Amino acid sequence: MTGRGKGAEYANAVLEFADSLFQPKAFRVAIAAFNNRAIRVWQKLGFKHQQSFERGSDGIQFIVLLRADYCNSNR
Repeated sequence: MTGRGKGAEYANAVLEFADSLFQPKAFRVAIAAFNNRAIRVWQKLGFKHQQSFERGSDGIQFIVLLRADYCNSNR
């Protein structure tokens, strides 16, 4: 299913499900820095870059994206 333009639809379904279960104050995702396609999907949904980190076991870089305004907006 990769590359068929369904990323935002999938991500929104994940957000709606998590919101209904947990009702968090914000959502945060960590994505491997090389995964530009996933980063673009989440940024299109309003997530903003917050920080970066390196996984100690193998040195892979990750970025952390945050979206605080999603929560409670669909209730």
